[in-house]
Amino acid sequence: MVIKIFFKIILFLFIYKSSFSDVIYEKNNIIVTEYDIKIYQQLYKENYNSEINYSNSLKDLVLINSLIKNLEINNPEFIKKIDSEIINRLGQNSLENDNVKNFLRFSRIRDEFLINYFQNKLEIKELKILFSELESLNLPISIDNCLIINEIVDLKDKEEFIKSFYDNLKKNTQDFQITINEVKYKVCINELTFKAIEKLIIEYIQIQTADEFEKFVYEKNKS
Repeated sequence: MVIKIFFKIILFLFIYKSSFSDVIYEKNNIIVTEYDIKIYQQLYKENYNSEINYSNSLKDLVLINSLIKNLEINNPEFIKKIDSEIINRLGQNSLENDNVKNFLRFSRIRDEFLINYFQNKLEIKELKILFSELESLNLPISIDNCLIINEIVDLKDKEEFIKSFYDNLKKNTQDFQITINEVKYKVCINELTFKAIEKLIIEYIQIQTADEFEKFVYEKNKS
C-alpha cells in the first residue's frame, strides 16, 4: 500500500523527454507518447519490482488516464482529496509531472479497495489459510518482553497467535501473544519480519479485490 517514488530517475527522464515524445496513441482526448511509456515502465519497475512490456504499458496508461479524466470531471472532490494526501506524504513536487501524478493517483485509488477489504471484509479464517500455506513461520518468543529470547517456535498453525496477529492488525498495534504449556509468551516480531508478513497479506488482498477494481476501472471508462 506504500508508494515508492525515485525522483532521481524521474529527473533523468525529464532531461531526456524529447527523446521519447512521439505520439503512439491519440483517442478520446487521451494522448500517450513514447516518453509516457518510458516513465510508466520505470515507475512500474520501481514500485512493483517487476518489468512490464510495451503493449501492457500502453494498455495501462490508456486505462489510467481515462479513469483519472473521468474522475476529474465527475468527482473532482475525490481527486482533490487524493492529491492532498499525496502532497502530505510526498510533497508538492510529486504532482508536477502528469505521468507521475496520474500514477500516484491511480495507486491511491487502488489502495482504497485494499483498505476497504482489510477494514470490512478480512476475516481470521483467511489468515489461517494464508499462514497454513507457508512452509513455516518460525518466530522468537519471550517471557520478558523480548529482552531475552526463550526459543523459536513455528506459529503458522497456532490459532491463538493468528487471532492475536489479526487483532493487532485491526488495532494497528504490535503486542503479539502466545500461550505454550500454560505460560504466556510475547512473540517478538521485528520490523523486517512484520513487513514480510504484511506484504503477504497485501498481495492476498490485491488478488481478492482484483475483479472488483477492474470492474470499477472499466465502468468508469465506459461512462
